[in-house]
Amino acid sequence: MNPSKQSSLHLSPVAALAAMAGNLMEWYDFALYGVLAPTLGLLFFPGKDKLASTLAVFGVFAAGYVARLAGGAFFGYLADHSSRRKALIFSATTMACSTAIAGCLPVYESVGIVAPIAFLALRILQGVSTGGEFTTSVVFMVEKAPPDKRGLIGSLAGMTAGLGILLGSAIGSALYSFYPVETVHAWAWRIPFLLSIPLGAAVAFLRTALPPEPETTFHRSSHHRSALLHVVKEHPIAVIGGALRGWGSSAGFYIVAVFLSSYLVTSGLMSPSGALGLQTMGVATAVLMAPVGGYLSDRFGRRTMVIVSTSCVLVLAWPLFMALRSENHDLSLLLLIVFAACVGSGMAPYSTWLAEERPRFLRASWMGVTYNIAAGILGGSTPLLAGLLIERFHSLMAPAVLLMVASIVTILLSLLARETNRKALH
Repeated sequence: MNPSKQSSLHLSPVAALAAMAGNLMEWYDFALYGVLAPTLGLLFFPGKDKLASTLAVFGVFAAGYVARLAGGAFFGYLADHSSRRKALIFSATTMACSTAIAGCLPVYESVGIVAPIAFLALRILQGVSTGGEFTTSVVFMVEKAPPDKRGLIGSLAGMTAGLGILLGSAIGSALYSFYPVETVHAWAWRIPFLLSIPLGAAVAFLRTALPPEPETTFHRSSHHRSALLHVVKEHPIAVIGGALRGWGSSAGFYIVAVFLSSYLVTSGLMSPSGALGLQTMGVATAVLMAPVGGYLSDRFGRRTMVIVSTSCVLVLAWPLFMALRSENHDLSLLLLIVFAACVGSGMAPYSTWLAEERPRFLRASWMGVTYNIAAGILGGSTPLLAGLLIERFHSLMAPAVLLMVASIVTILLSLLARETNRKALH
């Protein structure tokens, strides 16, 4: 029997829910830093320059994304050499604890320099956790899926991750709607972080239902001292090329999901509640388009969907930021929805594409390193780079240029890569 078909028999609804639910919690927690960036900047990095405070938070945000690479490597190693189940349980527990602690941190006004240091430490710990969570769940879902539905089923991991970011954006928006800014700064900013406690407990309960994997499942990894070292030493060019194939969609996603609200607020283009509302609409669109992109990639190929979606990001980047600058809210919303739809329809096929490119005993390590360079280092640093470019060139159009460069690189490298749709997993 084809190994891919055989594995699909073990994808029970409970197992699928357990694998996906962790992404919702992880990315809800991770998104809070971006959604609340202006407030967190004032509380943990106070200064006379509002933009500088926000950039400091984005710097910490980027540090968390760099830590994702370490997390992807660690949890990928654990998944390849022990089991996917252990990696998924450990990553979810780490995230829930670190976020709950973040909600209890004293601010700069109370303890001085200790506050931003603790803030940074917890952010890095969250990055490590998230780096292993998403890639391991994608690997788990793709390995259990039928060959003709790997794109669709693999996209469910991305969809729940997007739902987590959507939940974080929605709660952030509600926070500013229900409380005056003074109350948010005083204590209400802690509420979204503390909500991770019940979320974490629910995910931990679900993941105990994941069946243990047989020891023989991972016996091939013993042929190498480390699956991670094998990936890094034997395939360094492939790792870099694979990561750059995800730069365009990753940059586009974090512009929508993280950077947009702070961009609109700090530029004086929109109120906090209005900006978060617009951002929430963009994230919702990307989330809804993830399974659509996965389904289309099963029909037309991962490579085709990545190239088409990234080409649309390239074309729409400049008009979108022109509309945002014009303060034409109706046009901004329309272009943002179309832009986010293109981003969402490309991210899901990309992650499945990566998972299909390597054999089982290397797959989690390969995904952990390659995907987290794309989404962590390249995509996660986008808010910081975009803010620095605005400050350096004094132009609100600078983020559009960054998006266009990232998209061109992704398209060119994707044209050179091979299609993996419908091929048997090894």
